[in-house]
Amino acid sequence: MFRAIPIVCFIWLVFNSSCNNRPKPAVIIEHKSINIAPVVPDSMTKYYDFVNGLTQLKLPYPNAYELKEIRDYAHYLGIDTTYQQVKAGRFATTNGLTPVIFDCEINDYERRTWLVIFNDNGVEQSRLQIAADVRPSSEEEASDEPTAVKDTTTTRFASEWFYIGLDSVIEVRARQSAYVQGSQKVNTSLRFYRIGAKGTIKEVSRDKESFEKYAARFPDGKLPVVVDTVNTGVLKTVSRLTLYYDFREESQDPLYAMAKLEIGNRATALLYARDTIYLDEGLNYPAVKLITYKKGKEIDKIVVYGGTLGEHSETIYRKCTVDKDASINLQEEDSRVVDSSFRFKTVYNMQYEILPGGKIIGRQATSIVHSSKLYNEKALIKYFKGRYSTHNYISLFNIRAKDNILVGLHAYNKGQENYLELLTVNKDNKIIDRYTVYDHLKKQKAADVKAKKMEDIEDDYNDRRGRLTCDAIIRLAGKDLHITPGGKFVK
Repeated sequence: MFRAIPIVCFIWLVFNSSCNNRPKPAVIIEHKSINIAPVVPDSMTKYYDFVNGLTQLKLPYPNAYELKEIRDYAHYLGIDTTYQQVKAGRFATTNGLTPVIFDCEINDYERRTWLVIFNDNGVEQSRLQIAADVRPSSEEEASDEPTAVKDTTTTRFASEWFYIGLDSVIEVRARQSAYVQGSQKVNTSLRFYRIGAKGTIKEVSRDKESFEKYAARFPDGKLPVVVDTVNTGVLKTVSRLTLYYDFREESQDPLYAMAKLEIGNRATALLYARDTIYLDEGLNYPAVKLITYKKGKEIDKIVVYGGTLGEHSETIYRKCTVDKDASINLQEEDSRVVDSSFRFKTVYNMQYEILPGGKIIGRQATSIVHSSKLYNEKALIKYFKGRYSTHNYISLFNIRAKDNILVGLHAYNKGQENYLELLTVNKDNKIIDRYTVYDHLKKQKAADVKAKKMEDIEDDYNDRRGRLTCDAIIRLAGKDLHITPGGKFVK
């Protein structure tokens, strides 16, 4: 990616970039009832009243924020076009060009955003659709079963969003869901644009350099390599126009070239780093991603440092070692918040391997340790007494053995009757084994309150993690409870 530099002007700066001659990816299907005509202002005075009254936007600018509704000037977007609501904002005029963003709510199921370039005379020079949200109407949703769809190319849902960075590049992402031969297909695309001297918006060509030249920008690393911190201040940024990294599902935050590793004759591995970033679902830690390449083509990838913090859960990768034998030893920590005071934490020491050809597989979990401050008798009884149900179930963690095994918790609380047990269940939700944590039953019998199966199973199974090769451990108060790879409690 281009390194950010202080600039006063914006996307209308002159760039001598050629158009992309490659076939363009699929774009959002235009609504047939919209007739967008070139804007012809009714008078220069009204045009300047319109432009000067808009909110002035600043770089970097993501996806139509800070726009204000316009009523008297909505016709500047097009002639003979009606909208439920139009919002707009502008960037500073430079070299006689004023970029204006129009965000238009067409109806309850469709919203579109355009970037329109005006000259000093108020004449439109060009426009580009940069965002959209097209959802099926209630009638379409009612008949949304795949078997009822006859037109296999009908778009059922389409979204498009944009980001304009400090480097003046306009990034437009698109995501379409369509039914093809009765099954849903999802297509994504990412396109880049710049605005030329005359206000014409042009698609930017991708970098066409060789993989060897691209990889040479990454500092050489020698095996074994330990990744347990991130310092991007000394690293070069990665161009978003490269062909060797897929930015379609990535945030717009800078990506840095951290290291190049030659994994024997198996693959070339590149390490990419990010600073701490913020996403809609929460905080994203500093992160390092390892991607393997063979003959210049991406083969596989894995996050080896960092993590993501969500509303009630987080996954953290604390330390990684890439060794000479092509193994990746990674400490992974899954954590789920129970309430403001307690959380369940499971630490996996995982071993992955880069195979000849570059694919990454999970070899084994050399240890799994599960713990919580909640695991003392008084705290558990108090916590489960505050639940609404008599029977409460919590999924704790998974063991990958011959089949996937879920370890869960079941509590029974009714008045002074308290009972808690740990369970292991197979993929068919049949109980393999159980362990009684406490039994404070007075009138009830344990056989009557024991779980018959796990309820409300949370599917957080990571099928890439290798098989457990030793006992998993649950750290209870004053005791480590072992579970065999077959799901049996060591009592």
